[in-house]
Amino acid sequence: MSPKLSLHTGLNNHWFRLRYLSVVIACTLILSCSTDGKKSDQPQTDRIENLTSKDLSHLLIGEFSLQRGDNKEATLHLLAAAKSTQDIGTAKRATYSAQFSQSPELLEKSSLLWSQLAPEDPLPWQYMAQAASLTHQFDQATFALEEELKRGGGAGLPYVASLSVNKAPALQVKLKRTFESWLDTYPNQKQLLYAIALLERNAGQTDKAIIYINKALAQDAHFLQAQVVYGELLLANQQTQAADTYLSQYTQPLQEAPRHLVTLHAQVLTLLAEYAHAYDYFNELTRRNPENLRYRYSAGLLAYEDHQYSQAYRHLKKVVKLNPDSHSAYYYMGLSALQQDLPEQALSYLQQVRKGEDRLNAFTLLLDLEKPDKDQRKAYFHQLRHQNEDLTAEIFSLEVQYLQDIGEIEYAISSYQNALVQHPNNIPLLYGYALLAQSLHQFNTTEAMLQRIIDIEPNHINALNALGYSYAEQGINLERAELLIRKALALDPENAAIIDSLGWVSYRLGHLRQSLILLTKAYDIMPAAEIAAHLGAVKWALGDTESAFETWNLALSLDPDNALIKQAILDAQNEFQSD
Repeated sequence: MSPKLSLHTGLNNHWFRLRYLSVVIACTLILSCSTDGKKSDQPQTDRIENLTSKDLSHLLIGEFSLQRGDNKEATLHLLAAAKSTQDIGTAKRATYSAQFSQSPELLEKSSLLWSQLAPEDPLPWQYMAQAASLTHQFDQATFALEEELKRGGGAGLPYVASLSVNKAPALQVKLKRTFESWLDTYPNQKQLLYAIALLERNAGQTDKAIIYINKALAQDAHFLQAQVVYGELLLANQQTQAADTYLSQYTQPLQEAPRHLVTLHAQVLTLLAEYAHAYDYFNELTRRNPENLRYRYSAGLLAYEDHQYSQAYRHLKKVVKLNPDSHSAYYYMGLSALQQDLPEQALSYLQQVRKGEDRLNAFTLLLDLEKPDKDQRKAYFHQLRHQNEDLTAEIFSLEVQYLQDIGEIEYAISSYQNALVQHPNNIPLLYGYALLAQSLHQFNTTEAMLQRIIDIEPNHINALNALGYSYAEQGINLERAELLIRKALALDPENAAIIDSLGWVSYRLGHLRQSLILLTKAYDIMPAAEIAAHLGAVKWALGDTESAFETWNLALSLDPDNALIKQAILDAQNEFQSD
């Protein structure tokens, strides 16, 4: 036999085997699909024998399309086969495929055929409601949902309620009223109660949503979706402890609890700062889902917060392995190394933080680790800015703070001036320079920086208060100082620092009784040493020296070396001696 003839014969044999296998697969499919469908008087063998080649073709192409992930093509062929054979199983399979095809039209057609073949089955009406909702035909959807309810179903109700979330409020109100009207007929239908709860929650009616969720749970205490939403509603109502108490009933033993409840309870425990307990939950979630980045990262952070640094490493290293671009994971690995007094290891991790919100914090830690000497500082910060051009202003702030911390004040001033050449309207730089200048009694610079901030942002509370207080400290521009501070106080009425400033400027203006009222209020809100110093000075000025010393001594009992209190006492005694 020639090689070509041998090949041809082999291919023919292979083709016939495939044809035979295809028929067997198709017959098996029809048998399996028909077992749960409508009973037929015709024997199954006759139905298979009566299949046309076109039906077989549709079935095979539909199945092979499913294997390829082409759900739309699969639905078209399965639907054609179902119409031709009037087979319920095939109609179901077409409907399930249509769900993944992103074609509401196909979902509607396949579920409609299913409903015609199985008139008492609620499921096809559920899918018809979904199809109508996806095309924003909510009147048609509610009709289908009512038909589903009549047949004993209801799972489509929460789905339609969820799809209406981003629609017009009027539509949601109409949908809710329709659902509520059905309660007369179906008062104990858990899916109906759950769907109304979803609509109430979306309308911001948390308390009403809780009422309906409780009614749904009264019908089925283990109704998972309702359990999750109930926990979320308790959190929305800031009832964190109640959420913990409720979820604890259903998350033990932890290894057997539903994943959604474990996840929610882990979040609740984190909010309660029960980090060790929360870690156990996220650790269990990583056991079930070892490749889940969110669970791994959460477990790593909680382990860090609970000082379980070896466990933090374990989870965060897995995060980096799954996603090498997880710069935040490197940051917390660096923090863990620092906590374990492993500076070299910390340095290697922190140097890999090149993106994300932890980048600036990483630079701050690296600065403490690397400690550039005097000759290297300028080049160090210049390179850092060059490598992070989106953070140049922030790195200038980092530089000046570092210089202030090591006592290089002149260099800090020079850095501020250089920074403001490049970023003349950067408010954090302007405000930082103003505070530094004030500490050095360079009040002209302080005034210029704060005024520039107010020109840029007229309602900048801190700048308004700081400029007014600066005037009060110097005893100048007191009327303008009062206007500035009152404007700041109008923007933040319960701010103790601003009330203190207004009390102090009132003292400077000679309004001692008003000053006493304001400073007493400020001290009640925040018993800080600076406010105590001012309050004692006003009491002294009013002749109540005993009360003045009580205020100062109380502050000194909390902070024996406080320079502000000591200076206030010294000033008062000097004034007394001069009198």
